[in-house]
Amino acid sequence: LATRITKWTKKDDQRLHKLMCYVYASLHVRQVGFVGDHPCECHVDLFTDADFAGDAVSQRSTSGIHLALMGPNTNFPLHGISKKQTATSFSTPEAETVSGCFGYRTVLIPALDLWEKLMPGLKTPRFHEDNQAMIMVVMSGRNPTMRHIGRVHGVSIQWLNDRLGPHAGRDKVDIFYQDTSFMSADIYTKAFDTAAKWKRACLLINVFEPEDLQPNSL
Repeated sequence: LATRITKWTKKDDQRLHKLMCYVYASLHVRQVGFVGDHPCECHVDLFTDADFAGDAVSQRSTSGIHLALMGPNTNFPLHGISKKQTATSFSTPEAETVSGCFGYRTVLIPALDLWEKLMPGLKTPRFHEDNQAMIMVVMSGRNPTMRHIGRVHGVSIQWLNDRLGPHAGRDKVDIFYQDTSFMSADIYTKAFDTAAKWKRACLLINVFEPEDLQPNSL
């Protein structure tokens, strides 16, 4: 809506009204974090996701980033971002690569510097990605169908491969495929057509209704 200021229409009025109605109706909702493990059992977890051409007007994708401290009995949200990409992506793997690079470079790397000082005993950080094609591009360092990504999006596949690829000198971060149903960053990028899907997305980032926070309710 902020990008529509100079092109405002009646549909934007409706979107703004719907947004404010949701804000008013959800003042009781809370995001909580809980820690029940020793630091040596916890990871810093980065979730990155992207939709494909989610903005109907500009056809640009949206990057979603979620960072949390996680363990067997720990889930403490640390950071969340929803950001429209600066250029139009031509495929889902391209949009996912842009989101992954943005999240890793601007969120996880600075967080690791902090958490290595706060809790030096943490387990290996984890990078969750729900697009297998994007992971293959990062691991191989090759992107023949996305040669333009560096100039258009400012994303270096070689840099991602240097940091995360299967070779000596890589960062101590595990990148792996995460099933979409457990992708915490989904809520930052997509619309949900049922209340059940929306509630599940909220639970993945620890956003609860008051009744969900009662003992034995989870």
